[in-house]
Amino acid sequence: MDATKLVVLREIGYQIPAHCGICQHADLSADGWGYCNRHSYVHQKHSEASSRLSIHRQGSCQQHVLDEGALAALGLHGFAEFVRSRLSETP
Repeated sequence: MDATKLVVLREIGYQIPAHCGICQHADLSADGWGYCNRHSYVHQKHSEASSRLSIHRQGSCQQHVLDEGALAALGLHGFAEFVRSRLSETP
């Protein structure tokens, strides 16, 4: 990455927020929809005791855990330092 670009990105507080697409708990399909393996709920329309929580790749929650493999698959290269691994982190 160009050194001056990196300086400007740091100066402006550039960040890539944590999201389900880079979370260890996500089980996502190619279209971006899937399930969270950490959270479930009691579904009112089905007979099962609980259902996996439906999620989208761009969503997020406070229990996000960064998946380094998913992060590498995004090909962020020099931008990886701008990913917040948890939503509570500040730039």
